[in-house]
Order: sequence, then C-alpha cells, then structure tokens
Amino acid sequence: MGGVDKMTLVVDGRPILAAACDAVASARRLVVVGPAGVAGTPERAVAVREDPPFAGPAAAIGAGLAALGDDVAAIVVVLAADVPRAAEAVPALLVHAAGSDADGVVARSSDGRRQPLLAVYRSASLRAALEEHVPLTDLGVGQVTRSLHLDELDLPDDVLADIDSPADLARLTEETSRG
Repeated sequence: MGGVDKMTLVVDGRPILAAACDAVASARRLVVVGPAGVAGTPERAVAVREDPPFAGPAAAIGAGLAALGDDVAAIVVVLAADVPRAAEAVPALLVHAAGSDADGVVARSSDGRRQPLLAVYRSASLRAALEEHVPLTDLGVGQVTRSLHLDELDLPDDVLADIDSPADLARLTEETSRG
C-alpha cells in the first residue's frame, strides 16, 4: 500500500478494522493485535502487540492467543483486518468447524489457496502449533499451521478479497458503491 497503514483505510464509510470486528461480534472475547486506539476497535476489545511490533502474522496470532490466557474458548476465529467481507465467511466457517473433528477450518479461494488468516482453529491445536515454532518472528501462518489437520471450505473469491494494494481498495470501493 505504498507505506500507508492499512488499518487507517476506510471502506464504505467505516474503518476496515470495524468490519473484521463485526464479523466476530458474538464472540465471548475479542482481541485486536495492533496499536492501541486504531479506529474501528470496539471498546470491549483487548488490544495487544506482537513482540517485536511488525513481527508478522504468526507472531500476531501468538500474541492474540496469549492475551486470551487460560480463559480461551475451544474454538478461536482468526481474521486479517483487511478482509472487509469476512462477516460473510465466519458463519460458514463456524458451522463447518462444529461438525468436524479437524484442528480447524480455513477458507479456500477458487484457485485452491488456503486463507489461514480467515479461519477457525481449535484453540489447543493452534496453541501447540505456535509453541512448536517459537520464535514466531517473520513466520507465515501457513508455516505454523502446516502440521495441523485443517478442513478447507471453498468460499467465493469476492468474499475472500483482501486489500493489499491501491487497486484492491479502488475495486472494493467501486463494488460497495454499486451495492
């Protein structure tokens, strides 16, 4: 994004973080990994940082799970904040996870790519996978979750679309303006 902090982006008149938080609005607890005070962070959310800051997505998940401590649900939802339509995916992921013995369920795009930052994981499985890879700095989530037995759930590419470039933002803005 050319040095722009994606968390400051606004889509459809709202901070993109708000959409991710809305996707898990019914969660018992909510952890946002990133700087405190980011627009769109609900008051009930606990904000934490990975150590060191910007250490990558695996480190961020580790920080988020650590913030939950021992009071963690059996299932955790992991979402990248730059997937504005995550709320359309989360219910299907949760339903699938409820009927599965797998370690988790990841969204999968039409080209067969797993989306490990749009997923539901069994907390104990995810915690064990993270612990096997310490230190987590600069590790991708796919590296950390490779040993887990994960179901894949095919979801529409437009639901999985994230914002990684100004072109992605322009496309999404155009789509939302068309309704």
